[in-house]
Amino acid sequence: MSTAIITGFEPFDNCSCNPSWLAVSALPDRIGSFELTRLLLPVSFKAAFARLEEAIATCRPDLVICTGLAARRTGITVERVAINVDDARIPDNDGYQPTDRRIDYTAPDAYFSCLPACAICERISHAGIPAAISDSAGTYVCNHVMFRLLHLIANRCPRIMGGFIHVPGTPEMTSNEAPGLPLADITRALQLSIEVCSDHSANWQGIKRRIVEYNPDWPDEFARISAQLRRGLGSLARRIDHIGSTAVPGLPAKDVVDIQITVSELNDQLLAAMTSMGYSRSEIALSDHIPAGMNEDPHEWQKWFFKAPPGQRPTNTLIRIAGRANQRYPLLFRDFLRAHPDYAKSYGELKKRLAANLANANTYPDVKDPAVDLIYHAAEKWAGSVDWQLSA
Repeated sequence: MSTAIITGFEPFDNCSCNPSWLAVSALPDRIGSFELTRLLLPVSFKAAFARLEEAIATCRPDLVICTGLAARRTGITVERVAINVDDARIPDNDGYQPTDRRIDYTAPDAYFSCLPACAICERISHAGIPAAISDSAGTYVCNHVMFRLLHLIANRCPRIMGGFIHVPGTPEMTSNEAPGLPLADITRALQLSIEVCSDHSANWQGIKRRIVEYNPDWPDEFARISAQLRRGLGSLARRIDHIGSTAVPGLPAKDVVDIQITVSELNDQLLAAMTSMGYSRSEIALSDHIPAGMNEDPHEWQKWFFKAPPGQRPTNTLIRIAGRANQRYPLLFRDFLRAHPDYAKSYGELKKRLAANLANANTYPDVKDPAVDLIYHAAEKWAGSVDWQLSA
């Protein structure tokens, strides 16, 4: 059995109970592949995470789900992001009331949850219990605990799947404007959340980037997928290219095939065609990193990023406009590495060492990008010397 720590909070703000802890207390001892350790946290900026951190050090859990009360919400809300701010509307149970205070000056502005949030919400909703993803965990003790948990995962415990779920009040403690949920429904929702995490645990690789040795099947996998894209896009696609490390023979890479689709423009017809094939567009990746010394016009670096359809092998499908700087960059970079195995070997070693030494995969591109730029500047000089042109 794997181990899960599930936390709830003590009562606060003149309430006699806290349904987060009542629901956690009512959970069975085992759910899915997890054996549960329940932990009551104080509503204290200074003490809550210290208690959780001690429990993590003792139990060495595979899963940590913290729960808290959001009395004015009408359903279960799985938090997507924690921000690096303490700003309390009311004092905590110790009487402490921080105002616009940064949690950790050495940490990023925010962290994203490691929980399979969409799958959790879907499972709870199918059970007839209202559930949604929340983009704000507030700035009170709940957000503080979530942020510090994710900071711990990012820097010291990358194998832990962790995050935060807010529960509403029960009907006994809420008004007609926010009717709340019966305690039995809250408990059931938390149980379903843990079941979903159990289902995902077999494929959970942690937040570290995983780099594997070159797979000679990658070009054939690209060819099959690009043929499907060509049929679905027709004349909308001016060219479809295999890019990234999986396109360079012998180069280690993450086991995700990178594909670039070159188009004349980004428009609704293109979006509809991609969506009809099962691809889902990410609104997060809207532009590329701009290398030092290159054209800083944001239009030169605009892109669309699509996730693979369900059931297809993992891909990153990027759509860029013909003639733009970011359309040329990956093609020249790929061809330069293909023509210079020594550069490719050094680049592969860099990728493996970064993946092994960075606990949080989210920081991997930040460290890798400047090294890629150094190679690209060399590639531009090479392109001029050999009159490199985009292949057909």
